[in-house]
Amino acid sequence: MPIAQKHFIQALYDSFPDPVVVVDASRIIRSANPANTRQFGYALDEIVDLPARILYATDEDYEACLNSDLSKSPTENASEGIYRYRRKDGSVFSARLRLTEVNGEDGKSQGFIGVVHDISDILELDRERKKTADMLNGALQAIPEGFAIFDRDEKIVVFNEAYRRILGAAGQGLHVGMTAKDILVAVYEAGNYPFVPVGSPDATAWIESRIEDFRHPSGKAQVFPYAGGRWLQVENLKAEDGNTVVLRIDVTALKEAELALDRQRLEYYTLVQNIPDFICRISRDLNYTFVNERYAQFRGLSASELTGKPFLDFVPEKDRERLVRVLENLSPEEPIVSREQCQQLADGSEFWIFWSNMAVFDGEKLAEYITVGRDITELKRQQARIAQQSAELQRKNEALHQFTGTVSHDLKAPLRHMSMFSDMIGEDVANGNLEELPVYTQHLRQSARRMDQLIDSLLDYAQIADQIGSWQTVSIGDVISDAILNLDSFIREADASFEFSSLPQVKGDPELLKRLCQNLIGNAIKYRKDDVKPVIRVYGEKDDDLVRIYFQDNGIGIDPRFSKKIFDVFQRLHRDESVYQGTGIGLALAKRIAESHNGSLELDTTFTEGARFVLVLPETRQSGGK
Repeated sequence: MPIAQKHFIQALYDSFPDPVVVVDASRIIRSANPANTRQFGYALDEIVDLPARILYATDEDYEACLNSDLSKSPTENASEGIYRYRRKDGSVFSARLRLTEVNGEDGKSQGFIGVVHDISDILELDRERKKTADMLNGALQAIPEGFAIFDRDEKIVVFNEAYRRILGAAGQGLHVGMTAKDILVAVYEAGNYPFVPVGSPDATAWIESRIEDFRHPSGKAQVFPYAGGRWLQVENLKAEDGNTVVLRIDVTALKEAELALDRQRLEYYTLVQNIPDFICRISRDLNYTFVNERYAQFRGLSASELTGKPFLDFVPEKDRERLVRVLENLSPEEPIVSREQCQQLADGSEFWIFWSNMAVFDGEKLAEYITVGRDITELKRQQARIAQQSAELQRKNEALHQFTGTVSHDLKAPLRHMSMFSDMIGEDVANGNLEELPVYTQHLRQSARRMDQLIDSLLDYAQIADQIGSWQTVSIGDVISDAILNLDSFIREADASFEFSSLPQVKGDPELLKRLCQNLIGNAIKYRKDDVKPVIRVYGEKDDDLVRIYFQDNGIGIDPRFSKKIFDVFQRLHRDESVYQGTGIGLALAKRIAESHNGSLELDTTFTEGARFVLVLPETRQSGGK
């Protein structure tokens, strides 16, 4: 061998990265390159002339190497195998041995050259890869969602058992290599898509649409009704390598919950729209986000017109600042505040609303306001009726007390007279003295007539409240005209004159109001001054919802000390009935009529040029049992 070639081979031998071991025919180590020291840990002089067995991990590995069949190797006198070896420090590693037999000129074997290539890292990597693949496959099989991968040719290459199960009967024939279209057709023909019945004229178009979604997926999941009353979520994803990943998920429970939630939302919406209450949702910046139809009708706009508009635009300006402060003071500890509101409608009637304002918090942060309003107009009317009935009951109780006092005093006076003259008649008849009988009988008749008048007056007084029939708009001018007509002869006899101005309209019973006015006008004429023509002035004025009507005369007047007493039953300031006739019940009756109309009647004690009575009545408010 030329010297240069020899040196080249020696250099290659020394620098070769894998251990190279030369053994003779008896498998005794004769030489080894420096890589042996790095791999096995032995110095050259430590292994030369020793059996090659020293390098193997076990006898089984050594025997396996001895029994390798060179005739089956890729070349005529070489073989390869993987064996385990042991280093000087006892550690074991796996390596691929390429063994080449060296023959002499006579063809006999002179020994072997072995190249040991450490493949421990490769084997470990293979084991990790296998472990990872096993884990991935286990996880893939464990997940309940159907999973599959199709290659560029739309053929299935990977799928899990969940995917097979979801396909139902069509899953029995599933195998690697089937195309996506074959699988879809098999699933369809198995009747798994009830909304597209088998044989339907829409079937072809539907299948093509599903294939198009497979080839060009939108990335959005789609949900379809599926066999057995189930719901299937279908999702196709195109990978960067051109493969298509498909997911098939049974979402029946989720869909049923969603449908139930939709039903609840519909029921809630229907309830909110049909409930008689006003319902609003208001954002933190006080804009409407939702109103129900009842509230929209109340505001005279549609729900869409109200949504987004500022809530405060529909609150009276005088109430806005206060309402904002109330809302700002709501807290998670005290999130609700309520109030009553009265509004005047176009027809003049009152409309009462009970508002409940609630702040909704997300933790400590305000989310929105919810306002609920309830129509309590009828409740307020009932409360007013109860209050009126209580007042009426109080008046009746007072009348009953007066009636009791009257019976014990005023009614007994005529009875005492009748009893006295009856006794006198009896005595005179017994004594035969009949001259005074006509006088006594005249007194008896007068007492009986007086008793009859008193009883009729009491009945009138007691029954006034029960006589209020129908409430209607009444013109005071018309009522006074009728009263004057009834007093015509009395007015002519006294030569009385009248002055009228500003007489308003009120709500009430025209017959009772006529009787009230007739009593006041009659008194003004009755208690006139001698030789002075009576002048009665009647005028009115408005004060908010009230009407004040003044009955003023130029008569003898009334001492202010008796301003209350004159309205009591049978109270007469003038006992001489030959001058001022009557039972003393006229003013009591007038006052009771005024009170039955939720009004009042009083003497104006500041007026000194005669008498002036002030009748106060509600202008439009309907009273009584209405």
